[in-house]
Amino acid sequence: MSVSQWLYILLVNTTTVLTVGRLLLRPWATHDVDFVLAAARDSAIGRYSSVGTATSPAAAQQWISARVEPDRRDWVVVMASQPVGRVSLARINPTDGVAELGYWVLPEVRRQGVASDAVAIVEQHAFVTERLSRLVIRHELENQASCALATSRGYLAEGTERSAFERHGLRRDLHVHGLLATDNASRD
Repeated sequence: MSVSQWLYILLVNTTTVLTVGRLLLRPWATHDVDFVLAAARDSAIGRYSSVGTATSPAAAQQWISARVEPDRRDWVVVMASQPVGRVSLARINPTDGVAELGYWVLPEVRRQGVASDAVAIVEQHAFVTERLSRLVIRHELENQASCALATSRGYLAEGTERSAFERHGLRRDLHVHGLLATDNASRD
């Protein structure tokens, strides 16, 4: 086994399996290629997530491999033994106690509380296990579903990052929402 394969195994093993009610959150695996391709074909996921670049099995495998980084925890959301979404903590900065939270779910489980439930368990993990102090959700201005979820989870709107990144050859603005561990504690 190569050093990179051992590193992959060690990093995947740092992504803890989480459960909440009907959902299981588990690390990504090589057998998730078809799920990634299905997600990439969804117009909303493809537009607002990097998974939209996974247009072939090789690209899907590359996307999965990129989910394993030292400053990231990335989960497949599983319901009734089927992968239905993704939730992640990215850009984890343990020194500052901050991470960025991201999520998406397949169309067939939208508006059923799946994304909200998955986000809730990852918030708990972030604040209790990872001992973070602040979570940030950044989304494109047009992504009203993401904005609604952030607001419903108690994230405060903090402003707009102008020209924050490039996608499909265009500069994009992002709304920023923040949640503090102390905000989370007051909801319990």
